[in-house]
Amino acid sequence: MLSVALGRAAVDAGRRVYFTTAAELAARCHKAALEGRWKTCMRLFAGPRLLIMAFEH
Repeated sequence: MLSVALGRAAVDAGRRVYFTTAAELAARCHKAALEGRWKTCMRLFAGPRLLIMAFEH
C-alpha cells in the first residue's frame, strides 16, 4: 500500500510513474534481449521519474 500511495503522490505532483512486478520486469527484459530490443526495453523502464517494482510472494 505504501508503494501505491507514493506512486499516487508522484502522479499528483505531475511525475510519470510506472508500476510493475520484479518478475514482469525480468521477463520483459529477457524477451527484449533475445529479440534484439534491449535499448527499447530500457527506455521504457528508464523513462518514468519513478519506477515501482512489487515483489510477489
